[in-house]
Amino acid sequence: MWLIRYSMPTTGEETAEDVNELSFTAPARGDVFDFDVTVSLAWSAVGRRWQAGPDAAERDHVQGRVRAETRAIARRHSPYQSEDAEREVNSVLDDFLSRLSRHDRRVILRWTARAEVRPSEEVRQLLRDRARRLYQVDCEVAEAKRRAETAEEVRLAWERFLAGARRSDLTRYAVRLAEQPQAKAAIIAEMLDKGEDTAAHFIDKLDKLVSSHRQGDVYELIVGSESALRSAMTALGLAVPPLDPDPLLPSGSGQP
Repeated sequence: MWLIRYSMPTTGEETAEDVNELSFTAPARGDVFDFDVTVSLAWSAVGRRWQAGPDAAERDHVQGRVRAETRAIARRHSPYQSEDAEREVNSVLDDFLSRLSRHDRRVILRWTARAEVRPSEEVRQLLRDRARRLYQVDCEVAEAKRRAETAEEVRLAWERFLAGARRSDLTRYAVRLAEQPQAKAAIIAEMLDKGEDTAAHFIDKLDKLVSSHRQGDVYELIVGSESALRSAMTALGLAVPPLDPDPLLPSGSGQP
């Protein structure tokens, strides 16, 4: 039986004695890797002020049991899941040490422990390498997603551009101006010349139509078409030649 000395009683007093740390390794499941374990072990007396802590025999006994219980529990857990091992170790140690509590002359003598379980350095390095690889994968996925979103934005922009280009005869000049801003004078001059050529072509074609139908019933339709064509060209900003008296029109017809 352990001998414990005491002094004058002090009701409700709790004195912690021989608080110390135990550091050791405990095998993980499979016995390939170890956990690094640190246990803070404390003894206390409740009810009196004690002048001494537990004797060497009791201390050695408790420390040996703490190591044995911790190693047995650690073997149940993966070396990569130290948090689960730590949780169970502390639960079992609390239960085990509570059964060692005893009363001696109205004094409660008890042990408490708090364990920290960490992966070994070798396992920590493996976990660091794995975390780096996962981070690299996450970065690559994020970059691929960003590129896909950018490509989609570019595609939609080009679709809008091409849809507008189909409705505008000026698109090719606008694109050339964007690509060759230093040649803007030549491009604009070419555009204006092209517009005048187009207008002249329309007028020439209309004159030929009038000549070919001057004796037909559709002559009035052609004359009306010429007026409509001139109005459309004016609205489009094309240069329209002045309307000369048409020698084909009957004298005094009053047609424009």
